[in-house]
Amino acid sequence: MFKAPFIYLFSFLIFISCNEQSESTEKKEAGSIPMAANKQNETSARNYNSIEGELNRSKSNYPVRYAVKDGMIEYRYEGVQEGTEKVYFTHYGMTEIKYTHTERFNPFSNSQEKIDLVTLMRDTAIYLVDLNTKNARKMDNSLLYESAAESPNLDLNEAAESIYLKKGGLKVSTDSILGLPTDHWKIEQTNMEEWRWKGIMLKTKVELPKNIVYIEAITIDTVSPLPEGIFELPKDVNPQDGMTMKEWLELYKKPIKKRQVFNRDGTPKN
Repeated sequence: MFKAPFIYLFSFLIFISCNEQSESTEKKEAGSIPMAANKQNETSARNYNSIEGELNRSKSNYPVRYAVKDGMIEYRYEGVQEGTEKVYFTHYGMTEIKYTHTERFNPFSNSQEKIDLVTLMRDTAIYLVDLNTKNARKMDNSLLYESAAESPNLDLNEAAESIYLKKGGLKVSTDSILGLPTDHWKIEQTNMEEWRWKGIMLKTKVELPKNIVYIEAITIDTVSPLPEGIFELPKDVNPQDGMTMKEWLELYKKPIKKRQVFNRDGTPKN
């Protein structure tokens, strides 16, 4: 059984959810803008590995997530999941690989569950590899490129901050994390706080009904060269196509059905 990377996708899903809501209310005013930008994104994605595509990033015709080209970050997880995660990124965050080693409590088995996951975001796909079972899934990630159209510069950090403001979020302060000036955001509608430096999430806190999601960077290095071949999947896995991010989002937004309880004679209890 494949373990869904809930925490990895959580912030992204919140952003996309807000994005879809604002998009529906502004469709008549800005409907032609995302279409033009999406066409541009598709062209850039096809040229992803070309020298021309790399050089053109500075001209803002290709989406970016971070204002830093390359780097490595280590995170500490607390709350819903506990453990560590190491992240490597390049192409201003549009190529990224995460090595997650955490534990979480599984209420169905009433036991601790180990999560050893490799998550690679590259081109318009996300690859999820469960190192315990060797199960692997590939998810279409075109929605990320569509979301970049919220920014005239195709800057996903700029788009996220714009959406946060529309949803009542506030930039409450500038705090120091690992010696870096980070923008501290509060989005009360989603019970979320984020600390961002140049688009890079250095800390996230999400209040849940009975727990919290807490992730904080413990080291960051944007100077050292990245390990050779770091953005490759393990050779012994063969990813199978899974649901798209859009489908995952639709599933995420559905209300959880109340568990049905039956009487001894098989009839459902009211």
